[in-house]
This record gives sequence, structure tokens and C-alpha cells, in this order.
Amino acid sequence: MSGKNNPFTLSFGNAPEEYIARIEEKEKLERNIKAQPPLAHAFVITGIRGAGKTVMLTSISDSFKKDKDWIVIELNPSDDMREALAAKLYSACHLKKLFLEKNFNFSFKGISFSISGKNPVLNIDDLLDKMFEELHKQNKKVLVLVDEVTNNVYMKQFALSFQILIRQNYEVFLLVTSLFENISSIENEKNLTFLIRAPKTSLASLNLTAIANSYEENLEITQEKALEFAKETKGYAFAFQLLGYLAFENNSKMLDKKLLNQFDQYLESYAYNKIWTGLSPVEQNILKEFRTNGNVRVGDILVKAKMTKEYFSKYRARLLDKGIVVSTARGQLTFALPRFKEFIDTRIE
Repeated sequence: MSGKNNPFTLSFGNAPEEYIARIEEKEKLERNIKAQPPLAHAFVITGIRGAGKTVMLTSISDSFKKDKDWIVIELNPSDDMREALAAKLYSACHLKKLFLEKNFNFSFKGISFSISGKNPVLNIDDLLDKMFEELHKQNKKVLVLVDEVTNNVYMKQFALSFQILIRQNYEVFLLVTSLFENISSIENEKNLTFLIRAPKTSLASLNLTAIANSYEENLEITQEKALEFAKETKGYAFAFQLLGYLAFENNSKMLDKKLLNQFDQYLESYAYNKIWTGLSPVEQNILKEFRTNGNVRVGDILVKAKMTKEYFSKYRARLLDKGIVVSTARGQLTFALPRFKEFIDTRIE
């Protein structure tokens, strides 16, 4: 199209060329992290798969890296997070003067530390304490980022060490992204309950006007058509990128059957299959009964699913929290995800 590269992308995580910034959510999160006294030391970005959590995390990371008072450390939740934090702090910060003498050796991650002093380093928590004590003297603050945090042994170990650092009044902050179901699992873990108190930013739908403006400019279509395209995405971040990508590649000016078929296929392969398998059998059955293009009354679902109101309310809350459905009016629900009805239709035997 006009000889330029496709500005939309199908890749998760990286900020695409055509990107609708969540300015309000981003600025609020950054203000809260920098607040004095601290509002909290741990923060959570949550949302459904494809909502843009990783892109938001990357954007905040880039902002803090420009601030000389902050050190940004990104950790892999599938690795030993405490050792990785120490190794990255050692590599990224002015801490080497701590490790010049050879009275004591501590080795991991291919790095050997030699620490002198009256109080030897006996374990990883002692090592982190030494490091943060020095950073405190340098008036440095540390922002630790973890993308798609999960409830595993590394997170449990890291949480205990992180809370020790907080009790020492060190300027260390944690920002994680997670699916709703993962964060719920973590919060219910005995050693990880501190995340219950962590302020949470749930990524809602993108602004349809902003999506339409992007489509109008990049797809070279009328404002009316651009708004029609935008409404088809329902503001779902991945759908915005996907529909734009497909329309650009096919030079499509209309939401015809061919384009929508491709849209459905990619939504299924890249997002909806994983979303669906992450739902419980009860949630799946509710959604099968829930299939509708418009709003549906809760009372109708109760009759079809043969559930009591109390039993249904628990699963209704979960589906709302996960971003699968939204409440549009009192006693009414509708799908939050574009063409999810069409996807569920393929799951009906």
C-alpha cells in the first residue's frame, strides 16, 4: 500500500510502529511508583491475553531508564530471580568497589564476588543487602520488572527476599504483569499475599476513535469505514493490530467475508485458543449458553445453564475480571472480545 511497510504487527510484546498509547494509565502508574512517601512497593498490570500488558511494561521501562536516579532490572520469572537480580545489579551499577578484596568469595551465574568486611556474606539475601546498602548511599532507586509472573518456586523465594529489602527501607519497587487467573493464584499463596495490597492497573479496551483515526490514515479509507473497522475490534489491543495488519496486507477497504474469515482464523490461532483452554469447564459451559451478538440478561443464562443465582455469581465475577465479558446494563452482559461468539460456535458439538 503506497509502497510503505505494514505499520501493524502480529507479534506480542514489542511496541508496534502503529501504537495507541495508554497515556493516562501509564502516567498514573509512573506517578504512583515515584510517589513520596511511596504509595506501595509492588504494582501489577493485569488484563486478558493480547491486551497490551507487555507493551505497557516496556513503555514504562523505557521512561525510567531515562531517569539517572533509577536503575531498571528486568527478570525472567522462569529463572532464579534473586540470583539474577544480584548479577544484573553487579553488571549494571557502580557496585564493583564492594567486591575488590578476597576475604570472602561468593559465586553464581558465572560471576565470582569477593567481599571484605567484618560481616561476611553467607547467602544471597546478605549479598542483596550489601548491594542495596551501597545503592542507598548513592541515592539510587531500583525498579524490578517481571513480565507474566507466575506462581512458582522462584517467585516465592523472590517475594520473601523482596519483603526483607522493603523492611530495610531500601528504595526498591516491583512492577509485574500477569493474567488475572495467575495473579489470583499468586495472591492466594501464603508467602505472596503482599501482592493482594499491590495497586492493580487493569488494561481496558482501547479508545475506538483512536483506532478509527489510525485505520483512516494507514489503510487510506474513509472516516466512516475506519469507524466500522474500529468497532469490529471492540477495542481489543491485539484485534486492533490484527485487523489493521490483514487489511493492509490485502489492501482491503471493506469488511468483507474474506477479511473477516482471516480475522477469525488469526484470533483463534494467536489468542482465543489459549484463552479458551485457560477457562474452567463451568466457565466454558456458561459461555456456550451465553452466545449472542447483543446483550443477554443474566436471568436467561441462569435458565439455560440450570444454575442458581448464587452459584452463577461467582463465575460471572471471574469472567468479568478476566475480561471475557462486560456488564452493559443492570442484569445484562455482552462479550468483551470481538467475534468471540463466532469462535465459541466452533466449539459447540
